[in-house]
Amino acid sequence: MKKVLHIGIDDTDSLKGSCTTHLATVIINEIANQVDFLDFPNLIRLNPNIPYKTRGNGAVAIRVDGEEKDLENARELVIRKVKEMAKLDDENTNPGIAFLSDEITSAVKEFSKRALWDIISIPEAEKFNSFANIDLVKFGNGRGIIGALGSIGNPLNDDFTYEHLTYRSPEKYGTKRLIDRDSIIAADKATPLTFSNVDYDYNSIMITPRGADPVFTGIRGETAEEVMKAWCIIKPLEEITMRMIFRTNQHTNQHFVKEFKINELKPHLSIITQGKVSKNPYYIEGSHLIFPIKDNTGEIDCAAYEPTKKFRGELNNLIIGDEVTVFGGVRPPAEKHPLTINIERLRVDILEKTFSYENPFCDECSARLKSAGKNKGYKCHKCSAVYRNKKPIEKLVPRKLALQEYLPPIIAHRHLTRPRSREKRDNSNKQKSKEDVNKILNLLFSSSK
Repeated sequence: MKKVLHIGIDDTDSLKGSCTTHLATVIINEIANQVDFLDFPNLIRLNPNIPYKTRGNGAVAIRVDGEEKDLENARELVIRKVKEMAKLDDENTNPGIAFLSDEITSAVKEFSKRALWDIISIPEAEKFNSFANIDLVKFGNGRGIIGALGSIGNPLNDDFTYEHLTYRSPEKYGTKRLIDRDSIIAADKATPLTFSNVDYDYNSIMITPRGADPVFTGIRGETAEEVMKAWCIIKPLEEITMRMIFRTNQHTNQHFVKEFKINELKPHLSIITQGKVSKNPYYIEGSHLIFPIKDNTGEIDCAAYEPTKKFRGELNNLIIGDEVTVFGGVRPPAEKHPLTINIERLRVDILEKTFSYENPFCDECSARLKSAGKNKGYKCHKCSAVYRNKKPIEKLVPRKLALQEYLPPIIAHRHLTRPRSREKRDNSNKQKSKEDVNKILNLLFSSSK
């Protein structure tokens, strides 16, 4: 009788190299002839403001079914591959593996939701070892069990996207990725259901990372078919060793689920908070834009940092009294700055009205009046008429902001940032059947290009 096994893996990479998705792809290839896959591997991005993350704070869940003996073999292979491939010599790499049999419990789902925006301790995750259907495996201090559990507990039942990842030869790690740039632009234009391949405003290719990890390209889109189609148009100029499609919560804003009052904000949380601009925006050293907001509980600085480019210029048009909703991460206080919200996106809710004032006109000759002196009214320079009681003409000045949401350009998006191109997409009925998943995965196994 077949049984279900969920496998979560996290924190196997390092700033010096390696990649959890690459390790997962190796595992998937090796267990493919023993088990059936219930879904594409899930790439789950957790709270991006965690101070312990290496890069994108992404964990992977592999969901399979099979005979008990085959599942036990899969468990042993996962542990062995993590030992072999994780950067265990890096003190900041602390891998964790979570095995969950049968149904995902509500407690694990709640844990996973929290992991999207909160700080969770290792002991909190370790408590799940007492569950009869959960086994946790730790390396180093075992911090990776937090992400491993978090990935398992997020079945992506709501909004999700796909990412087609390709991997390069080990001898190429740390070198510039060789790819035909024109083919990327052609693929972008030919696949409207992919997104964030190119930032045309800043002439930047977005599908090739810059680190020493094994990833060659990552193409993101709404369907598995569309990301595969885009890859088929692209021309790599170096050897591709493997490829894989992940179903993921990237670009869904899934980390923005909890609203806070200002006095509730704590370092490293992903937050939504509302407030009124209490001081006009100003630039500080490094070309970072700062402005404070306040509510009935307190006041906090908000920052749009230099890498957000033109986003800073848009927010610089805010003025005292504007009411906004801020989405971002809470940066801890330091010697040079207080507790600060790192703005990821901002919605303008209410704009303060601004006015300009002009001198009135002469009733006799229609000329523009001039001031007759302080508290002396106005005088006409043409006919010398004097007016003691005329008031300046008040004119409403159009604001350079609208009641809408603002976000940085693509080049400054985080993994979870939902781009404008996704805001009106219908995200229903995209999840594939078990049969379709295995068919596509078998196709990927059989060809690297």
